[in-house]
Amino acid sequence: MNSALVVAAALVVVVALVLVLKARYQLRSHRDRYRWTDEDIKAARQDSLSRSHMTVSGKVQEHLAPLLPGFCAEFNPRDARFLGSPVDFVVFDGLDSGEEVTRVVFVEVKTGRSALSARERRVRAAIEQGKVEWRLLRLPGGGAEQGAGELGGPQPFSLSPPDR
Repeated sequence: MNSALVVAAALVVVVALVLVLKARYQLRSHRDRYRWTDEDIKAARQDSLSRSHMTVSGKVQEHLAPLLPGFCAEFNPRDARFLGSPVDFVVFDGLDSGEEVTRVVFVEVKTGRSALSARERRVRAAIEQGKVEWRLLRLPGGGAEQGAGELGGPQPFSLSPPDR
């Protein structure tokens, strides 16, 4: 019985040793495969800096777009309202002149070779499919209607049905 315990203990030690050696080999192999050089780190930092500059430049250009000749050729900059997300501008064509608004245009500004994001593509699809509505949200407060509820309390807000 004593010899059976010794054999079992020896087997456990051998299995543990094999597992430890295997783990050390895998760690060494992983380090060798994924070792970063100073040049790799320098290139990654430069890439990060470059992308950051492009992002900031793009954001600045989005805000300045209504002042650029291409925008001014089609729209009055005073008719444009900056949203930023999910589209950059909504243009109410004719609003500044005090005349009839002839169209409402959603404008996305891109620089370089940047493409529309998935969210921007979904918004574009909804607009192109005519899924655009006008709603009036009437909030309680101020004026004669304040406190004019059936029970004497303030009125809840109301949302008009869509115009069809």
